[in-house]
Amino acid sequence: MAAMVILQQTVAGSLQGFRRLPDGLFPGFKSSSSSCRQRSSRFLRIPRPVHSSPREQGIGIEALQEVNSTTEKAASVATETSYMMKLFNDAQQNMLFLNQQRLMAMEELQKVENDKKLLLAQLAQLEAENQAGLILDVPSLWSELLLRIDSMLVTGAVRVEQVSALRGLALTRDAQAAKVFTKLLEKDDRELASGLLPLLNPKRKPGLHVVHICTEMAPLAGSGSLAIYITNLCQALFRRGHLVEVILPKYASLDLSAMESLYELEGDFYSYFGGDWYRNKIWTGTLSGVAVTLIDPLHPAGFFSQEHFYDYENDFERFTYFCRASLELLVKLGKQADILHLHNWQTAAVAPLFWDIFVHQGLGNTRLLFTCHDFKYQCLQEPHKLALCGLDPGKLNRPDRLQDNFEPHLTNLLKGGVVYSNKVTTVSPIYAADLLTREHGYGLDLTLNDHQHKFLGILNGLDESLWNPSEDEALPATYTVENLSGKSICKTALQQRLGLPPADYSLPLVGCIGFELSELELKLMRAALECTLGKSAQFVFVGRSKIPRIRAILEDMMQNPKDENAQVVINYDDALVHQVVAASDILICPAIFEQTGQLPLIGMRYGTVPVAREVRGITGSIIDVDDVRRDMSQATGFSFSTDKATDLTAALSRALDSLKHNHQAWTALIRNCMTKDWSWDATCVEAYEAAYQSILHV
Repeated sequence: MAAMVILQQTVAGSLQGFRRLPDGLFPGFKSSSSSCRQRSSRFLRIPRPVHSSPREQGIGIEALQEVNSTTEKAASVATETSYMMKLFNDAQQNMLFLNQQRLMAMEELQKVENDKKLLLAQLAQLEAENQAGLILDVPSLWSELLLRIDSMLVTGAVRVEQVSALRGLALTRDAQAAKVFTKLLEKDDRELASGLLPLLNPKRKPGLHVVHICTEMAPLAGSGSLAIYITNLCQALFRRGHLVEVILPKYASLDLSAMESLYELEGDFYSYFGGDWYRNKIWTGTLSGVAVTLIDPLHPAGFFSQEHFYDYENDFERFTYFCRASLELLVKLGKQADILHLHNWQTAAVAPLFWDIFVHQGLGNTRLLFTCHDFKYQCLQEPHKLALCGLDPGKLNRPDRLQDNFEPHLTNLLKGGVVYSNKVTTVSPIYAADLLTREHGYGLDLTLNDHQHKFLGILNGLDESLWNPSEDEALPATYTVENLSGKSICKTALQQRLGLPPADYSLPLVGCIGFELSELELKLMRAALECTLGKSAQFVFVGRSKIPRIRAILEDMMQNPKDENAQVVINYDDALVHQVVAASDILICPAIFEQTGQLPLIGMRYGTVPVAREVRGITGSIIDVDDVRRDMSQATGFSFSTDKATDLTAALSRALDSLKHNHQAWTALIRNCMTKDWSWDATCVEAYEAAYQSILHV
């Protein structure tokens, strides 16, 4: 630019010198600047001389020579100026070219930097998975397995034709083979062979990559049923050889003490919300072999900086942000999961976001399974707020999509999860059947019936780390199915604690547990109490209610017992619940519409025969004694099918009569209950595997 200024000044000066020639030297030539601008680009013409005196002619010749000299100088300056302008233009073009090259180099450098960050994130995830046991590349493990295969051949545990295939599992570092081997390492050759040989089945399905997007996981966040469910299901899937990951919000109140290898990923990760892009911190680690990713939004609203997990005015914003950020993260890290497993309304927005925005960003082979644990909580919101996370309100606020069935001016996030997911599950077959009815569908029964082909109930597994009579520290004595003597000790201890009259062990004790008693369940409980006393048995109720009238009735029943053989307890702890279950002979489950159906399973595990509601035609947990008279080895309890008190008391009467009059059959019934496998590793995880497989290719 400086060269250009100097050039302009030089040219201007030359032209000014030319314009300062004396006026009148050239007739018809004027010294106006406009005339100079008008003619400056033309060749100068010499005027034809006029007749004059010799003196005048001499003066004219001198003037002409001066003019010619000036003209030659001007022409030289113009030529020089043109050359300098060409040099300047060339220099300017070179500068532009260099700037373009510099910008391209900067873009390439930024791309390399982004690739580096992506690679670091993927390496961090691989390291977490490796520490979780998902990538088992320890040479000594496979060497030892190869040696054990030789040993199994020598001892006759496997045949010669099976050895080559078993060695192939070791050579290919098969993840499921590694899990079986580490689990059965201390067992003998035949037991190890029984675990490894099923892996040779050509129909064996490879492990799936399942990512849970959720808001709780025990013990990190929450201690309720959802948190325990997430942890147990993830660990069960992991034990079955699947690659399992969890994405959670990084709440300020997280308990990170149980996490291993926790660290923050370097690099920037941004997600869209409300018309802008916000940075997030990403943390990774493992929990009991499961890879866990925590998203920490650096949004000015501080979405997850509060003390509690839920029940804030901006819950819609908090969790739709998390839904969008979770999908952004999967795309950023290049993860192509087989299944995204979503939970409750808080992550339901993932489903429409996935299909409307993210499915074509490398997730084309991913499918969605949505589990709702309680359909009562749905999250209704004004439609325009869907745009905050990038959804189109006009497209989604329709009756067949997210529009609420009863309040059409609002959108329903839970409904969106049902409509947009490939599979929808809930926590028990009976609860699923109830939800299809108008009375118990919470306004979504029409939607669920429309999507009934993809809706099912899967009974949750029982957490045996919490419910195991052989190891329960809350009991005065433990017991097993082989040795039930500890159960009688538990009965005696409970009678003493609650002030029940001491009685012979043969006197039946009926336990009843109701955690949040409703009006109907109070009616059923009182009917069960009357029936028990009428059958000369003892009755213990442990429970509470949020309803003031019911709470007052329970307090009166506790302070003024109707009979010395009946006790009502509303102030209790978890230990007392365990003791009532273990001490009782029969367990009444009055929760007519209890979602998970866990109480009957707990009773069975402790050898306490359940009396609970079942839905006819739906396979639940209880197989009624009267339904399997020809094969009592299948029976697990006594059931009733309606919410009428007379039906419950009829089932309870049958149970008491069987206990009193057919001791041998009762003992067999206890054995059936205690040997039934309700763990997460049994039918529960198998049902989820089947649900995943059913949607992989839809």
